[in-house]
Amino acid sequence: MVVILQKEIYPYCMPFSVRRFTKAFGVAVSTGMLATGLLTTAAFAGPNPTSTTSSTSTTSTTAPFNKLMLGSSGPAVLALQLKLASTGYWIGNANGRFTDLTQQAVFALQKANGLNRDGIVNRWTMAALNRAVLPTPRTTNGLVIEVSLSKQILMIVQDHKIIKIFNISSGGGYSYATGHGYSTLAVTPTGTFHVYYQVDKWDIGPLGGLYRPKYFSGGIAVHGSYSVPPQPASHGCVRISLAAMDWLWKSPYIPIGTRVVVYQ
Repeated sequence: MVVILQKEIYPYCMPFSVRRFTKAFGVAVSTGMLATGLLTTAAFAGPNPTSTTSSTSTTSTTAPFNKLMLGSSGPAVLALQLKLASTGYWIGNANGRFTDLTQQAVFALQKANGLNRDGIVNRWTMAALNRAVLPTPRTTNGLVIEVSLSKQILMIVQDHKIIKIFNISSGGGYSYATGHGYSTLAVTPTGTFHVYYQVDKWDIGPLGGLYRPKYFSGGIAVHGSYSVPPQPASHGCVRISLAAMDWLWKSPYIPIGTRVVVYQ
């Protein structure tokens, strides 16, 4: 990935490299970013331990690690975004600014690796990203939307290969009034379903609005939301960010009839 984008190696074909990266990983990178020289091998290097040796003793010290979080910016953030995208996490735009979409991708990375879900890139989160170990899909053939409730992630899977991973928030497990005179629990059903209905706009119901929903089980849908926390919080739907839902609609990955597999 770094070799493709290094301007030292391909100074004459940067626009082509940009297009190829954008097409391959679904993330926008501007030629301006390339022109700055930010996309170098050094920018992708993870933290390395350093050691100091004296004549009388040998000590090992760990290099300081600058955490990346919401509001951070610069070459390290850009390298993080590109690494997330190339590994499979959906991030939106790679622009060197740690926005809420970058935080969503970090949430997904932390969830997939069993780390603390705080959206902050510390040395452990970066180490997990550098290992690039992805969850193992449950399905083995065809195009499938897999939703892991325990990990709180959505995966687009094609023939047992992960295409993209998204942070989600599913049913929060609380009791709520349905608006029809009774209460029920906010749970996301497990099983195998198919997308049977979709609405290409805000779909307003008794519990609020669902952005561009793709329904797969009764009133349960994958839909965009302003709020996608790292923990279960919905009435039962699978929330993703508004921008991620826009991307799904533009992609070929979740048309009517797509299989949706939800499991713990």
